[in-house]
Amino acid sequence: MSPHQARIEEEPLLRYYVSMTQRFGVALVILLMPALFLLDGCNMKPKPKPVIVSVLTNLSSPYGHELDHRIIEFQTSNPRTNSGRPIVIRPVEIGDYKDMLTKHIGNDVTVQMVILDAPEDADLNPQIHADMDHAVDVCAALRACPAKVPALIPSGTRGEELEAAQKFEQALEKGAPS
Repeated sequence: MSPHQARIEEEPLLRYYVSMTQRFGVALVILLMPALFLLDGCNMKPKPKPVIVSVLTNLSSPYGHELDHRIIEFQTSNPRTNSGRPIVIRPVEIGDYKDMLTKHIGNDVTVQMVILDAPEDADLNPQIHADMDHAVDVCAALRACPAKVPALIPSGTRGEELEAAQKFEQALEKGAPS
């Protein structure tokens, strides 16, 4: 048999294999299409943006160390709002507590919670003084009893910030763990 005759006999066989390979490829694409549509819905959900609760407090007060511990304990409990957003407590960095309370809170600094050193400190800011009716005593959480340590949420706090501040306030109201 000549090489030309061998090639003529192999050609139909080769055409058969090429045709079957193409059919297999088409069948594979058809079978994989639904899988691609199903997997397209498996995208990772973005992490929800945390709700920041800015807290004005005097961390250099006699109760500052205990408050720092209560903030850490609250944060490690993985608190979340009802919508599932994480709650982050952020103490406001201050140089002078009384100056911040007098001149900045309600003017150029917005906070969602104020923890005063003493009830008399509310007299330094008319807005804080007006909200004192809603203040709770958190002396037990700060191991400061019998001293009065008022914590309050300013009346301008709304939405998820209010909800987050209330959860932190409730945690402080419950007192320090034994």
